[in-house]
Amino acid sequence: MAAGDVFVHLFEWKWTDIATECENVLGPAGVAAVQISPPQEHSVQPSHTWSERYQPVSYSIARSRSGTQLEFVDMVQRCKAVGVDIYVDAVINHMTNYPSPGVGSNGTAYSKYDYPGLYGPSDFHSPCTVNNYQSAANVQDCELFSLPDLNTGLESVRQKIAGYLIMLARLGVAGFRIDAA
Repeated sequence: MAAGDVFVHLFEWKWTDIATECENVLGPAGVAAVQISPPQEHSVQPSHTWSERYQPVSYSIARSRSGTQLEFVDMVQRCKAVGVDIYVDAVINHMTNYPSPGVGSNGTAYSKYDYPGLYGPSDFHSPCTVNNYQSAANVQDCELFSLPDLNTGLESVRQKIAGYLIMLARLGVAGFRIDAA
């Protein structure tokens, strides 16, 4: 395998540390890209496990476990300058369920089906549990691990998701891995 064919996944790394790794190790080694953890505002759970990153509160990237928006932009630019692309792990199928109500990593208040200025109860599928992996409808329209499932059949929901992905692309990311698709 040629070095330019290699991607690495720097799971849970800080944006500043990824930028340094790109400059000092990955770029010189010819690594093509880095997949990063989800950058959006997320729930803050008492246990602070990695999974809170996969429970969005908003699509703001102002502050997450990995750092600030300025640090994110700096990381993307520094990595790109040494030939390393950034791929975002994008969580766009659901929002958070715990704690509810709660306050996200950037200070946004929310409850399970209410994310002020973003989504309300009518933006989600009716609550049901994923319990039949042989049924496409059950898997696509129900709540995996009780996470509120966005109704991506709604144009308004798709526009907000697209806005998030477009914003990240404008900041220079090369692509996405879609979580729980």
